[in-house]
Amino acid sequence: MSFDYKELEEQLTISCNEVHQDFLNRFNSDIYISAGGARLESFINDLQKEFEGTAMAFLKKYNLEKDSEAKKRILTITKLYAKKCIEDFSKI
Repeated sequence: MSFDYKELEEQLTISCNEVHQDFLNRFNSDIYISAGGARLESFINDLQKEFEGTAMAFLKKYNLEKDSEAKKRILTITKLYAKKCIEDFSKI
């Protein structure tokens, strides 16, 4: 049975965009701004955990924990979105 990776990637893109928007809202509400460098490190760690959680949730939801191709694709996509998110916030 072949798996529709394109559909998986589209759903993951939607979830990654939601994580990105959530962090934008948190950032704009001054949760991370007020304490300077220590908060920036916390922000990056929280962001990383959130995207890792998103990847693991997708693997579990689609029962793909043992599918190395799916795992590779999912982790690649979430890493790209996490990087994009950090780059967007570094512009602020």
